[in-house]
Amino acid sequence: MGKNLDALMKKIQFCEHCGFCRSVCPFLEASNMEESVGPRGRKMLFLSLLEGTVRPTPRLAQKFYMCGVCRACAVKCPQSIDVSDISVQARNMIIKANALNPFMKKVADSLVKGVKDGDIFGSANTKAKWAENLSIPKNSETVLFASCMDTSMAYGELLVDMLETFGWAENTMMSLSSRIQILGVTKFLDILLEGKHKLYRNSLVNTAKLLKMLNVNFSYMGNDEPCCGAALHTYGLLDEFAEHAKKVHKIFKEKNIRRLIVHNPICGGVLKDEYPSYVDGWDIEVKHVVEVIAEAIKNNGINLRLPEPTKVVFHDPCYLARFMDVIEEPRVVLKAIENLELIEPPNNKRETKCCGGGGVELIYRDVATRASINRVSELNTGNPDIMSSCCPVCALMIKKGIKNLKLKASYADIVDLTTSSMSPSL
Repeated sequence: MGKNLDALMKKIQFCEHCGFCRSVCPFLEASNMEESVGPRGRKMLFLSLLEGTVRPTPRLAQKFYMCGVCRACAVKCPQSIDVSDISVQARNMIIKANALNPFMKKVADSLVKGVKDGDIFGSANTKAKWAENLSIPKNSETVLFASCMDTSMAYGELLVDMLETFGWAENTMMSLSSRIQILGVTKFLDILLEGKHKLYRNSLVNTAKLLKMLNVNFSYMGNDEPCCGAALHTYGLLDEFAEHAKKVHKIFKEKNIRRLIVHNPICGGVLKDEYPSYVDGWDIEVKHVVEVIAEAIKNNGINLRLPEPTKVVFHDPCYLARFMDVIEEPRVVLKAIENLELIEPPNNKRETKCCGGGGVELIYRDVATRASINRVSELNTGNPDIMSSCCPVCALMIKKGIKNLKLKASYADIVDLTTSSMSPSL
């Protein structure tokens, strides 16, 4: 199972070399327009890799890992060639050739361990803490899939800050998994990160509260929730991803789970768009919470109102718009809120521009930072009060962009905005 390499190769043959993909690649723009890290350059390198005219090396790996797997190129391409998929396939070939540099090898090893343990940040023992006072049942055909990125992204944010400040990726080669696991089990750091935890985990709390208010019958697996394995796929660990996806499917089937509601569109996109290619008989429905809210607004006309006029710009996460194909629903929700003026930024909906995440932020932080600044500069069009999205990685990178540009705008998740505008009588 998995993506068919022969089918991908046949599609590549239809490339017209028009360069449209180059015009939308956020990491080509952020890397000073070096052709070899753009979609067209990566496609040519991939063909050379398959033909054997270039060999797998750490330097070649750099070209393919400086890709956010955001699919902007596929949307712009007249032939719908997805160079994001090419990047993932090339990474898989490079890994199998044992051609990663020592740091990248440690990243890969830590991801395999983290996914197996149930949390890529090494904090599986505390990932259900957000729900401990919500009395969510555990057994239902519909499950709120919380995601280790939403529950533990405060550790990821701290790690990115540490890498940016001290340059540990290049200087010490300390095991990434060791650092993350230290972060995950240290009570002092939990206290230190209390504010950061609230930003990410409160969106989950509000997701659960909204689903209850909308009379959605759902459950939460708590510490039994498996990691979706998105990071394995993104980094090119495709054999490990295929094996893990089958295990996750088995867990869901044993628990009679038929529907998943996600807040994190990365998990949602991988479960909805990638799992069917890797798991025989995958038949589990995957929806984003904004789809549920939008449906309720259309059916019941919910009263939503902010206390004062607020200008909000919405950033479409790549995984929400291009993997889950959820585009109009966020706008249905935001347009239903009184006192909220929705601003559309340049590059929106299916043509949204990546925030600078996609795994690049852990490996090539300078490029990722420039990409986040470029995107936040676009989001600042119209001088918004709030920049909103619904993805923990987008939240991290948008906040970084706001900080670097010293803007007055703040970040707020669309679920948090909806909850704060909800009528108390609902």
